[in-house]
Amino acid sequence: MKKKILVVLISSAIETAWGASPVPPNQINKLDDVIVTATRTEMNTAEAPASVTVINRQEIEAKSGENIVDLIRGTTGISLQGVGTGGRRALSLRGMNGNHTLILVDGNRIPSTNDTIGPNTDYQYDWIPTGSIERIEVVRGPMSVLYGADALGGVVNIITTKASKKLEGNFKLSGNLANGEFDNDGDGHNAEVNLSGSANKKLQFKLGLQQSRRASVESKLKPNQSAIEGRNKQQVSLGLDLQPSEGNNINLDVIKGQEDRWYDTETRSKIAYQSQYDVEREMVTLGWKGSVGSTTPSLKVSKSTIDIVNNATNGVSATAPQKLENTGFEGNISFSLGQKHFITTGLEHRTEKLNNDNLAKGEEKAEFKSLYLQDEIDLTDNLVFTLGARLDDHNSFGNETSPRASIVWNTTDQLTLKASYGHGFHAPNIKQSSADYVFSLGTIKVTGNPDLKPETNDVFELGANYSIGKFTLDTAIYDNKVKDLIELTGPITDRSYANIDEARLKGAEVSTTVALRKNLNLKTGYQYLDAKDGDGNRLEHRPRHSLSSAIFWDKNSWKLNLGAEYLSGQIIEHNRVSTDVPGYTVWNAGVKKVVNKYLNIGLNVKNLTDIRLEDESPAFLHEEYPRTIKLELTGKF
Repeated sequence: MKKKILVVLISSAIETAWGASPVPPNQINKLDDVIVTATRTEMNTAEAPASVTVINRQEIEAKSGENIVDLIRGTTGISLQGVGTGGRRALSLRGMNGNHTLILVDGNRIPSTNDTIGPNTDYQYDWIPTGSIERIEVVRGPMSVLYGADALGGVVNIITTKASKKLEGNFKLSGNLANGEFDNDGDGHNAEVNLSGSANKKLQFKLGLQQSRRASVESKLKPNQSAIEGRNKQQVSLGLDLQPSEGNNINLDVIKGQEDRWYDTETRSKIAYQSQYDVEREMVTLGWKGSVGSTTPSLKVSKSTIDIVNNATNGVSATAPQKLENTGFEGNISFSLGQKHFITTGLEHRTEKLNNDNLAKGEEKAEFKSLYLQDEIDLTDNLVFTLGARLDDHNSFGNETSPRASIVWNTTDQLTLKASYGHGFHAPNIKQSSADYVFSLGTIKVTGNPDLKPETNDVFELGANYSIGKFTLDTAIYDNKVKDLIELTGPITDRSYANIDEARLKGAEVSTTVALRKNLNLKTGYQYLDAKDGDGNRLEHRPRHSLSSAIFWDKNSWKLNLGAEYLSGQIIEHNRVSTDVPGYTVWNAGVKKVVNKYLNIGLNVKNLTDIRLEDESPAFLHEEYPRTIKLELTGKF
């Protein structure tokens, strides 16, 4: 019955993502008009030289998610990979690993903690409260030319709301009641307040506060162990925008957060204990952007820190404290050259320092230097050729040049064709390449490998965008050849990092949006992924089929939505054997009542059919929260 309902939802069309509020038919192509991440300059999404999805404010509100994983899961080309501890999940773009996706906040780099802080972390997804997000730009495919090594698989840029020139604010209060096996399993709350205004005509500010908590969820298969860890987070953010003169803007952004996490587990000798983490986050960015005609220069300095301390109960030894610190400088300028060229060029210098007692000297550094150049060439009024290259210099792994080329042809007002090639480069991080590094927690042991080589990939892609009336269609096929892909190998009790000589990820994406009628919209997306190593063996944690669909109805002061995500065709190692895990579908539904222009009341049901991955297969390394009823009160003032 579940599959029949899903087929009904997708039968009319195929698109991306679960969650967007309806729009009038004549606006359906204008909803996500502008994206900046694909080229560092504003352009229409259909004409961007990459596969792009924009999750706008209406979608964010409809999804009612707790972090960016909740907001962008179900987007075409994105799947979730279990990372083996406390139900944690990493975002995978087109089958690439989580540390191949660069996370940005307003263009500022979030530290990639996958494998850097530990082999099983997801700390990079909780820096920003969802109530302060204006939109999220997801660019699939290697973007190393503009953004460097961490963008091997793509970029997720979180755009926050801009500071207002008049005093205003918004708030969000929500409570979760989960259908867990035990009392309070998965229950929680979230409270957010955002305030924005102007001190004078030249200075604007924004302030955000958040406090949230979600209880842990006990495992159904492993008594007295947690399937999902508990979380308690508080966070504050401050932004200042100053316009000292016309064409000049100085901005200061500060994010500071503290989070506690905890889960029940056991050691190899079956000693039960609770592992507890104190996670401290901080990011400070100071930037300047100017504007003279079509010339836009910018400068930026930033420092980000994530500090983690572990404690363990019942006499079990805690893991070593660790601190990751990134400092960076970036200079960039964009300008027109003649009538047909638009140049973007810049330089970056970044230092990454990791403090960890498991390293030989207790501390190691990595230094990154880079230069990049991109030229957008208007060959004709309807044909744009983009050519770029980046030179990266890593203090331990030397130089690498990453070229990228694309062509976008607006054949008609309705049809746009795209073709692109991109090369990516990703050096092993400090822990992966350390001969002395050993991580041990519970039954898990991970060791470093000093013989690792940098990962590189070459991606060819063809795409098309078609739009007519109430209907839009996006398609893409890609062929991603990865050399020296770094994977954890061996049983979960004794793993180490190793290069896979070669891997190949081939796929196809289809996504559609259709206005079925004035107040009824359907969005659906599908990805087929064939991911294999050089010997033709399937790669783990890569669903072959990913399908999502959502339908939205908007009438007067009521908004309703129903959506589903289906994944199948993946293998996961379990008890040293690669296991084909069954496909599964997660359903979500929501209703919102607009009380007045200042107040909304929403009721959402997450995981409507109460699916638990433990019931499907013990091989799954992550878990879905039990069916959860979420009551939400949002408003503005």
